[in-house]
Amino acid sequence: MKFLSFPIMLAALSANAQKNNPVEEVVVTGTKRDQALQDVPSSVNVLTESDIAEAGIKRPKDFLATVPNVTFIEDNAGEVYVNIRGQTAVRNSDPNVAVVIDGVPLVSLKAFNQDLFDIQQIEVLKGPQSAVYGRNAAAGAIVITTKQPGDETEGSMSAGMGNFGSSRMSVGLSGPFSDELKFALSAATRETDGPFTNQLTGEKVQRYKTSLGRLRLFYNPNDDTSVNFRLAAHDSKGGGTAYNGQFAGVPIGGVPVPALDANLMLPFVSNVAGFSEEEMLDMALDVERQLDFGSIRSITSLNSFDQTFGGDGVPYIADSGAEGALTQMYTYDDEVFSQEFRVSSNADGRIQWMAGVYFLQFKRDQISELNQDVNGTLLRTRGVDGPDTIAPTASYTNSEFETTNYAVFANMQMDLSDRLTLELAGRYDVEKREVTEKAPEAFNLCVQAFSTPLSACNDSTTFRNFSPKASLIYLAGDDLTLYANYGKGYKSGGYNPLGSRQALITAGAGAGVDESDIFVQDQFEEEVSESFELGAKGKFFDQRLSVNIGIFHTVVEGAQQFEFFPSAGLQTVTSIDEVELKGFDVDFTALLPSEYEVFGGYGFTDGEVTEFAANPSFEGNTAPGSVKTTATLGVTKTFELSNGLSLTPRLEVTRYGSIWWDVANTPGTERDPVTIVDGRLTLAEGAQWEVALWGKNLTDEEYYQEVVPLLGVLSVNYRAPTRSYGVDFTYHF
Repeated sequence: MKFLSFPIMLAALSANAQKNNPVEEVVVTGTKRDQALQDVPSSVNVLTESDIAEAGIKRPKDFLATVPNVTFIEDNAGEVYVNIRGQTAVRNSDPNVAVVIDGVPLVSLKAFNQDLFDIQQIEVLKGPQSAVYGRNAAAGAIVITTKQPGDETEGSMSAGMGNFGSSRMSVGLSGPFSDELKFALSAATRETDGPFTNQLTGEKVQRYKTSLGRLRLFYNPNDDTSVNFRLAAHDSKGGGTAYNGQFAGVPIGGVPVPALDANLMLPFVSNVAGFSEEEMLDMALDVERQLDFGSIRSITSLNSFDQTFGGDGVPYIADSGAEGALTQMYTYDDEVFSQEFRVSSNADGRIQWMAGVYFLQFKRDQISELNQDVNGTLLRTRGVDGPDTIAPTASYTNSEFETTNYAVFANMQMDLSDRLTLELAGRYDVEKREVTEKAPEAFNLCVQAFSTPLSACNDSTTFRNFSPKASLIYLAGDDLTLYANYGKGYKSGGYNPLGSRQALITAGAGAGVDESDIFVQDQFEEEVSESFELGAKGKFFDQRLSVNIGIFHTVVEGAQQFEFFPSAGLQTVTSIDEVELKGFDVDFTALLPSEYEVFGGYGFTDGEVTEFAANPSFEGNTAPGSVKTTATLGVTKTFELSNGLSLTPRLEVTRYGSIWWDVANTPGTERDPVTIVDGRLTLAEGAQWEVALWGKNLTDEEYYQEVVPLLGVLSVNYRAPTRSYGVDFTYHF
């Protein structure tokens, strides 16, 4: 299929402007008030229910992959990172993007990477949203709204299968118990062997199986009161730590590795089989009451998330019995409680406002364990394994983290004239972080570093931050909006395992490493950003063409970065003093003659390390994790057939620019640009049923979606899926 050039497309739209079939009108809820997309003073990408169905979106990566200046990184052991406009998320640190499901922000993105079903709308808001959502929304927010039931009982069933032994199934049912009480019940399963096989063990290293379910109850005793309750759970199992190791000068699986090369595909040759297991239970209660002046709302949530995964240790080769050969296992037990109260004005006044308070209690029990790899055995026991076992423990940390957050927030929207609107927002967060090291004394880094009793291995600190945001919105015409905004973003600091720095200094001294070259501290500081944005949103040619443009400049102080020290079993966070990010993004949707729909977008981010006192030679390097360019172009059209049938082909091309992964810009670890082609062909009978043939990465592009450079001569890389294809069937009743 050949894409039209932009000038030809404009000419075609102009010639067809008299046809009244505009691009779908969208209402955005991510600002905590309902606003037309045209009126939101931020760059926003929205997928409606019809968009989700047409694109065959099943998982977060399916929609985030096509949003300009947004990248999504995942692995099969549950790690998830969402990067927006160069502001990156890293392991063992809080996210930089707030993920909000039915009004409740997730504390950890580990619980985000699940199958999506019964979704009403997905919104991606770029730029600082800390004034609205507080902690961990410095780069933006992803707002997901699930479907509410109607007045009639209805449901759907969906099933699919694909290569790599993949299959999926989901079912949903919703309707009324009575005039006041309605329900929505849904469940889904998915499993796959994944595309890659370990050459030694025969293990399907990216295998995955998950089951999940959700119950929602809606109670409306009268026109002024609504009560929404959500209960969700999932259980998943699969492979773990399925990475390729590159060690300069060491052949891997018969493939020579003379130097690090982020574009060299390597086989899986570990002799240790990995695993991952996770369970989540999530509950939320949302109560709203309408009053004469506006409304009051309470949102209460409770979440527990338990995860364990493990496998071979770096460098992921068959090295059992060799000196220093290790296996690794990590455990996370999370418990979260949050409560928000807010009061809002009516939406019909010249001045609209909202104010509220927020409370969060987050506890995490985290264990990192390295065991000697004597004979390729990975022990799944939780705790220290003695010297007489088949895999004695070599390193063990057990950190208990506790976060308590209090916040107050308010925002106001004032119409200065018929065309000019001012929006002001602010949020003040007080966050206390506590850590306790609970590992036995023989392995406790805190006891060893500070010669202190185990009972004294704890610390706490409190972070305080005010995040303001100001926006001006100007209606330049009925279908053209200009905006400017300024905002601050905030991500709390935290702790590495107590004693980490001293342990690394001690280990480095034996290897001739100077203390000044070790950047890790036991406590890492907060990350604060300041951002400016100018943008425009327009609809042209009788609203058949929708275009959104945003230009931004962001300065990040204390940009948090991940540092892994495999020999010590330490996963730590360090900070870059200052990173500067500047660029733009543009997206469009156009309805051409004959009802072809063309859509696309382009994002450019110039990220630079501008200050790094620990090693000034890194200043001027490309900011790690920042993809320089992203581009998407797609086309679709529905062809009406006989007997009520329709056929809809869809083709989408996405290109990611180059990316560096660490502040040092380690030679050989820059990934080359990647181009991905996806396609879908759907046959449907009205709203009754549909069958879709789909393919992802149709050109079978081979690349690493994540590279973790270590020590300048080693990197561990996570392979992206190769070509996949399959068929889906959906029936509505």
